[in-house]
Amino acid sequence: MATIEAGKVRNVGIVGHSGAGKTSLVEQILSDMGVTSRRGRVEDGNTVSDFLEEEVQHGHSIQLSPVHFEYNGMRIHLIDHPGYADFLGEVAASAPVIDAMVIVVDASTGIQIGTDNAFRYAEKHHVPRVFFVNKLEREHTDFHDTVGMLRATYGTQVAPLIAPVGQAHEFSGVVNVLEAASLDDAQETMKLELTEAVAESDDTLIEKYLDAGELSPEELRQGLGKGIADGKLMPVVAGSADKDLGVRELVELIATCFPSPLDRKVVAIGNNDKPVEVKVDPSGPFLAQVFRQVVDPFVGHLTMFRVFSGTLKSDGEFYNVTTRSKERTGKILLLKGKDNVQVDAVGPGDIAAVTKLKSTHFNNTIAAPGTDLTLPPIEMPTPLVKLAIKPKSRADEDKIGEALNRLAEEDPTFKHYRDQDTGEHVVRGMGDLQLDILLERMRNKYHVEAETFTPKVAYRETIKAKAEAQGKHKKQTGGHGQYGDVHLRIAPNDRGAGYEFIDSVVGGVVPRNYIPAVDKGCQEALAKGVISGHPVVDIKAELFYGSYHTVDSSELAFKIAASLAIQKAFKEAKPCILEPIMEIAITVPDEFMGDINGDLNSRRGRILGMDPAGPGRQCIRATVPEAEVLRYSADLRSMTGGRGTYDLKFSHYEEVPEHIAKEIVAAHEKAREEGKD
Repeated sequence: MATIEAGKVRNVGIVGHSGAGKTSLVEQILSDMGVTSRRGRVEDGNTVSDFLEEEVQHGHSIQLSPVHFEYNGMRIHLIDHPGYADFLGEVAASAPVIDAMVIVVDASTGIQIGTDNAFRYAEKHHVPRVFFVNKLEREHTDFHDTVGMLRATYGTQVAPLIAPVGQAHEFSGVVNVLEAASLDDAQETMKLELTEAVAESDDTLIEKYLDAGELSPEELRQGLGKGIADGKLMPVVAGSADKDLGVRELVELIATCFPSPLDRKVVAIGNNDKPVEVKVDPSGPFLAQVFRQVVDPFVGHLTMFRVFSGTLKSDGEFYNVTTRSKERTGKILLLKGKDNVQVDAVGPGDIAAVTKLKSTHFNNTIAAPGTDLTLPPIEMPTPLVKLAIKPKSRADEDKIGEALNRLAEEDPTFKHYRDQDTGEHVVRGMGDLQLDILLERMRNKYHVEAETFTPKVAYRETIKAKAEAQGKHKKQTGGHGQYGDVHLRIAPNDRGAGYEFIDSVVGGVVPRNYIPAVDKGCQEALAKGVISGHPVVDIKAELFYGSYHTVDSSELAFKIAASLAIQKAFKEAKPCILEPIMEIAITVPDEFMGDINGDLNSRRGRILGMDPAGPGRQCIRATVPEAEVLRYSADLRSMTGGRGTYDLKFSHYEEVPEHIAKEIVAAHEKAREEGKD
């Protein structure tokens, strides 16, 4: 396959909510363009872009999937994306490297969280966008109502371009309101509104329109393209992927009006972190960014990248600017599901992959040798849902670390680590569905079985009063015995100040060489907790008296004595339990505000404020105990029909209410009696 001029390349993300028909739309496009001999169906598990075992089994996309085709001498790359919020990382990964988006909207359901998420990432990265209103053949669908909803939510830049002929079961075709010779009254109104919007996108066009009252077809096409590229226009295409209506019109719009790689302003980071504008030139130095890594079941490890400038040839080499290492190129593939196409070279705008790279990973900048420019890193959403994980057997224990590392390499929103506070191995992801599928993949691909459970909360213990106690360890076993005697005084330390040891011994009642053992005995006892099994924080321990035996005393004896003393004093110093408090920011449509506020109050949350978060949406800021939001992702989805999102971060520790503290202590005592702690 020959290289194509950069001006004739398009790369487009197909995004939207799950079930809106994104994969079906891609499948119909490939069929119409002659790429496939017959159109596959998601229900039958035979589509081009959903080919993973898990996608076929679950009946929906779980990772981004690039495909490409030729159209009128152009090369068009489409990236099919999952729509579930659990896989939002796929949209986040590709949004910075695509040049336009088609946001697919199900006419029977309207705007959903996947629609909002796609639009939000398009806004963040200044990606031009078009809406494809799908499934208009279904009962109770209305194109005009859907357009009205889109305009109310996303602004008056939303304007119909391809209108339906008939609706619901009478939907039989589409018409381009800018080009058709015969239009009904509603379509004439659409044409007038769109023509005015096109004219307003360019100063020259608005002057001519005001003078002449009309624009030529070529001027309308140019103005439409400029309006889309500048974000001043978001055309709406009516259609049905299942009925093959509006699909060819969408492809024509992509080819004639979507921006090319030459229209993109590429800014890299140079020396001293200064921005450097990069000229998009096929003959210039090669510059690209890695946005995805997968282990393809057919060709093995694939590293996907977008070319911003220059040309990469097969069987050559490139420089990884991020890792400062060189790699051999090997095979270059244009992607199309499991039927990838090997090419000799790729240029600006191309979405491609290289096999079997050793030191090139997600977010790396790859370039011509000698290049020191780095592309801005791709920002990924924070994984908020966490589970504790444990291997089921000794054999699984030996393999689980490597399997989790492989999963994390493929999906940057998946994290795993050992929690230093609780000792648990924790996995984090965007949602329960994502984690379930990743662990399913771990079983199927890496043959590792594991069980998951709700992770422990990292509680802390502290005190609210002063107390003192003696700890004496005396034991005679024949020969040298053991003897250590300490008197400790404890007091609360400032919140966040941690542990502090004070040596107030006078007269040598505790020899100097045993005092470090006293300090260590205190720290070891406090690390294990006294009343609930959680570490003690913010406490002062003062050694003020003691005694020793010239023969039987030892460091071990004094360490044990200190442990006994501090535990005894702790129980007399009004002990309490602290819990982690989180800052939460919840973004929801206005109609859910009351439900969210009420739910936060039931979770012991404190509302800090509310801020507008775009048309028809509010962001509620609050603090809430971590124990109350361990499963918040699923709860928020249920309350808002999937249209709510949230961010969560640690804020501080606060004292647990007494009735909850009693439950925590009782659970610890029960576990200890059962030998589980």
